Amino acid sequence: MAQATQFPITRSSFSELVQPILGWPLSLAWRGHGSALFLELGPLARASKRSGLRRSTHPRGAATIMIEWSWRVERARSIEVGSFSSERRIEAGIARIGGSRITAVDVAGRLPELVVELSDGRRIHSFMTAEGQPAWVVFLPDRSWITVERGALVHDTQNVRRRRATGSSA
Repeated sequence: MAQATQFPITRSSFSELVQPILGWPLSLAWRGHGSALFLELGPLARASKRSGLRRSTHPRGAATIMIEWSWRVERARSIEVGSFSSERRIEAGIARIGGSRITAVDVAGRLPELVVELSDGRRIHSFMTAEGQPAWVVFLPDRSWITVERGALVHDTQNVRRRRATGSSA
């Protein structure tokens, strides 16, 4: 029988799971297909052809935040850039957020949308504008990830590197 790898979690558990990435640098921000936004956190490693769920030629961070659909970068009193901005504005806006540190990662709303706060005062906010679920994933350093399924936060551990217990036989 296959072992379940996806578990519902509370907002409090979400906060505990993302706590280790707070203070990490946003080492690389890049655009994926369509309006997808990737935030590579911490030390970067050379990209492999396939790493986990992602296929990319971009360096991979020790943790990654992906917002697949609609998103915006907020300043204190305005929206600086968003997924519906012009290509030129998006490229410039993404370049500006690199190098900041992650000061908070949270969820907001009845259907959990992701909110990432940066050390420069900006906030990156996901917001789904079509039917379905919010479309974001936080890939954690242990290779597990957090996303939204059926309106609830879930933690998927299928790719977690498991340590062998000492003294066990293989």
